[in-house]
Amino acid sequence: MTYAYSEMYLEDAMRTLGEAVDFALCDQGLTPGELTAIMSNALEMKQFERGMPRVVCGMAGDELARVIIAHAGLTPVRCRETYPFDRSPQYWAGWVMAYTQWMSSLGFNKLLEVAPLDWIIGSYHPLHEASEDKFAQIVIEKWNNAQADKKGLKAARKAAGLTQKQLAAQSGVRLRAIQLYEQNQLDLRRASVSSALALADTLNCTIEDLVWQPIALEYDSQAISSVKL
Repeated sequence: MTYAYSEMYLEDAMRTLGEAVDFALCDQGLTPGELTAIMSNALEMKQFERGMPRVVCGMAGDELARVIIAHAGLTPVRCRETYPFDRSPQYWAGWVMAYTQWMSSLGFNKLLEVAPLDWIIGSYHPLHEASEDKFAQIVIEKWNNAQADKKGLKAARKAAGLTQKQLAAQSGVRLRAIQLYEQNQLDLRRASVSSALALADTLNCTIEDLVWQPIALEYDSQAISSVKL
């Protein structure tokens, strides 16, 4: 499985984002919706997604929060001198967001589409004692389910308003093959280039749209066994 960046940065990344979310919500007083909008447009968060050391481990979380808040045109408040030993639900939200993004390689804006920040914070009490893998599984399942109606051959065919028989007639691809592709009994990624192009051209979409596959995560409860909140 391919992760977003090297696992050597994971612990620092989780701690940094936990501190950043805690600062932005608890100190700066942003709402979850406001912070989501800032994170979705921040260059630093795009760098975070790729594991750029300067962002994931080269600055403290409150420093990262102050940077993206300032770039959003707001005046960041001063950092606290000390932080409580017990971590807040807001900290946990950033912690598990970083882990899920690393596991899935999805951008934060995509994750927050299916798992809004206020929902993540609200999930603290049922999930904060579970493994990070459990949270990641829930979010990725939400993402896969949301994309299932938008991606793949069947979704593209329905969006074009065609039946399987009509698609076969217009594309030149055999009806039985189309049926098997939609039932996942044949892998469209292994189709001939000419067939894939014919389907994409007929449906006015890209081949990538047709061969979309759900994200399959390999869960490892030992992956961050040494990490302490």
